[in-house]
Amino acid sequence: MHHLFPSLHNPQWMVPMKTQSNSAIAKPSQPSISCGRAEGQGPGELEVNVVFTDQQATILALKTAESLARDLGACIRMRAAIAVPYPLPVDKPPVPVSFTRRLLSALICNLEQGAFEPTIDLYLCRDRRGALLKVLKPNSLVIIGGRKRWWATPERRMADALRSKGHQVVFVGIRKERQPDLR
Repeated sequence: MHHLFPSLHNPQWMVPMKTQSNSAIAKPSQPSISCGRAEGQGPGELEVNVVFTDQQATILALKTAESLARDLGACIRMRAAIAVPYPLPVDKPPVPVSFTRRLLSALICNLEQGAFEPTIDLYLCRDRRGALLKVLKPNSLVIIGGRKRWWATPERRMADALRSKGHQVVFVGIRKERQPDLR
């Protein structure tokens, strides 16, 4: 079964990706690459949630999630909340959903994985933070990757917001490699 944003109030906001529950969907579709388990994720099973930020940071966050999931006996869920600007309808993002779906699937499938195959959940929304707060279970374990800077980056602000709502957040900081100056 597939879904995009599990809206509690507006079912027309839902567009396909992947889900593990039996919730209603508005527009079913087939993902090009299936990267996830079809069953085995009951309501009591521990989840390690990885928030998609960018490719490099998410790869590091997924590697951290894999070691945590192995130690905790948990499953991994990658959550990608894509903010759609207000001039556009929420189900018509500036980047096509099919492209985003292929990007996320390739990101997961290109990793050298052990016994874990993360589930991918893609949400179209107006507010990334609000969407993630709606879909995460209370006291969830969340891993966010982002640039390590002395100022507050968007990823760091997201981590702080989730932490303030009671979630256990691990921030995986990456440093940007200095590029040689070719001038």
